[in-house]
Amino acid sequence: MTVSYELSRPLAFSRIKGPGLRVYRDVLPWVTVLVALVLYWVLPLRIALVGNTSVVAMASPFFASLPGFFIAALAAVATFHGADLDREMSNVTADMTIRGETAPSALTLRVFLCYLFAYLTAISFLGFFLCASVSLLAKNLHALAAIASWGDHAREQLIGSALRSVFVVLVTLVGARVVFCTALGLYFLAERVHQELS
Repeated sequence: MTVSYELSRPLAFSRIKGPGLRVYRDVLPWVTVLVALVLYWVLPLRIALVGNTSVVAMASPFFASLPGFFIAALAAVATFHGADLDREMSNVTADMTIRGETAPSALTLRVFLCYLFAYLTAISFLGFFLCASVSLLAKNLHALAAIASWGDHAREQLIGSALRSVFVVLVTLVGARVVFCTALGLYFLAERVHQELS
């Protein structure tokens, strides 16, 4: 195993193939991003991205509080003694490298849930570091936009708008993926683990 393979495994859930997974992982989060962008640019009073009552101030504690819960869920799923968790799920696969060979592999419910909670832990950390970085670098980013515009005020405004839009997209995408994938995890833990796998 290579270091890059091992470090990428918490994000392996993003590449798992299975019925309905793309809706939670991709479709609903991107719809949420579009709604957030429209609201950000259409509302008469602009939403603050950094500062005391801002997106960063509200999102940072949200992202920071989640990894502990997801790691606890991961530990519980990984160590729970239940034979039903070790049955293969139908039509759910992930690419795995075993003895140097990468190939699609069928997943058990336990492995699927472990990938899900590892993914949620990783993107929660990512969301926190994204918010912290923007909070710390906001003034420098504004200065870089001014430098890059070569004194052209319209270009400076355009660069600043682009940077704000990129941040709105990233923080909304990460936040929405956390929310929708957590909802999927709650469904599996509350109901699906008690059903016969088909």
